[in-house]
Amino acid sequence: MEAIISRPKAGAKQSPARQQAKHSDPVPPQPTEAERLQKEALQILHYLCTELAQAELRDMPQAQAEAIECDTVLFNLLNPEESDCPQMGTLASLVMLRQCVQNTFACLEAAAGPTVPVAAATAALLEHIDQYAERLHSAISGLPASLEDLRTLTTFAGIKTFRDRPTPPIRRVEQAPPGKTHAQLRRILEFVAQQAGTVNELLMQMQADSKISYESQVLLGGAQALTQYIGAAADDALGGDIVGDFERWTYGPNFADADKGASA
Repeated sequence: MEAIISRPKAGAKQSPARQQAKHSDPVPPQPTEAERLQKEALQILHYLCTELAQAELRDMPQAQAEAIECDTVLFNLLNPEESDCPQMGTLASLVMLRQCVQNTFACLEAAAGPTVPVAAATAALLEHIDQYAERLHSAISGLPASLEDLRTLTTFAGIKTFRDRPTPPIRRVEQAPPGKTHAQLRRILEFVAQQAGTVNELLMQMQADSKISYESQVLLGGAQALTQYIGAAADDALGGDIVGDFERWTYGPNFADADKGASA
């Protein structure tokens, strides 16, 4: 007996089950929590390196080149499809990054004159990047036992610069150390404010000397600013009895009355 084969009629549609089986695409594997956290931490580190590459290092071209290389290492790691360099693993890239950081530090050591403030600010960022990269390397190396460390590195608290010792709490004047009365503490603050005022005047006189080079003028200006801040802090705690408040110390004795006559 011949088998009866029924063919579908013209225009007949496939069943929903057949349509779903025909058009379904393979589901890509979902990243694990460790892989997701690792990528987030690398993106945070890349952000810090981008800030470093955009630092004002034009007057220190070698340091600028090394800073850009730090950013390039992370860019190549996170964007392998756009990189022309041979691909490196995550741990090897972090090792290379830390080497680039040390190279940048070495270039900053030659800073002098006007480039010193820029070098100081850049060095602080470099230290932050180096510490974060070191901790991230340790967390990835220790997986899966170090998963909690990896979680911490993707939080704001984990991004902050690590300190071996906690910052001591600020002590108020009321909490006088043994052997110091309130009157004695006030005299100490008066002494600090008076001496700061004297040093401030000496620095102003030195800057008026036309024989001093531009680089020395910049350094004297920085020293004067620090002296003013020290004096202003001590004087402000005294109520401004020595020279005046922060504005008077910073902007001069006529700041409070500036342009008041014009508005009258």
